[in-house]
Amino acid sequence: MRTMDGAVLVVLAVVAIGGLASYAAWRHRQALQESMTRLLEREPGLRRTDHPAGLDARELARGFAGCPKGDRRYGVRHGVEGPLSTTMAGEAVDVHASAFEWWWEERRQNRDANGNTTTSYVTRRTMVGVTRLPVRIPDHVSVGPESVFGRLGLSRRDHQLESDTFNRRFRVVADDRMLTVQLLDARLQQLLLDEYTGRTVELTGDLLVLAGDPSQRDDSLTGCIGRLPAVRQDTARLLAHVPTSFWRAVDHPR
Repeated sequence: MRTMDGAVLVVLAVVAIGGLASYAAWRHRQALQESMTRLLEREPGLRRTDHPAGLDARELARGFAGCPKGDRRYGVRHGVEGPLSTTMAGEAVDVHASAFEWWWEERRQNRDANGNTTTSYVTRRTMVGVTRLPVRIPDHVSVGPESVFGRLGLSRRDHQLESDTFNRRFRVVADDRMLTVQLLDARLQQLLLDEYTGRTVELTGDLLVLAGDPSQRDDSLTGCIGRLPAVRQDTARLLAHVPTSFWRAVDHPR
């Protein structure tokens, strides 16, 4: 009888733990929805979106290193978009900017003591902003975190700039070296080093993609919702620091 009572207690404990986990997950989803509602009420120009800048998840994964495809599923969550005020070439402009959480699944293989292999998937997440620009970039310029080997100076196949500090933190990939030199002047390099290390910036066509978690968040909003305003603010700051000579090189109207 005692064995039976113990088994019942174990079952009840498992059920209770499962119930608590389900409730916690439900409450978190509710908190995210409530935070999204508060954000949209606070910034009337924003609206929800599942297609940032008109792009679906497949287009984002295929076109940008900042949106990894992973090993199985991937997609957009908690997206918002709307007008964003910034400056370009010293002039005030409004651009259409989105912010969202990008998620993807990575495969994990584990082997037990008997040599049996099991496969599982881990969900990873990052914050991303996609902005439509009033100009088209005639190249795909990617500025992202340098690899460990690159930081050590053992692997350098990208465009190298005069700043060795910048070269060790960022990897710059593009076809047009002159265009990247015009983009990455000393002021923009310093901004990236100070505030965007570990993040990826990509320019192609009329799109700017900024991927990676911002350092700040709005603590009045739950989870990733609290990072959405920061993604848009970081996009505005980044655009304001792009050199006027770069916009002139791509025929930005002055």
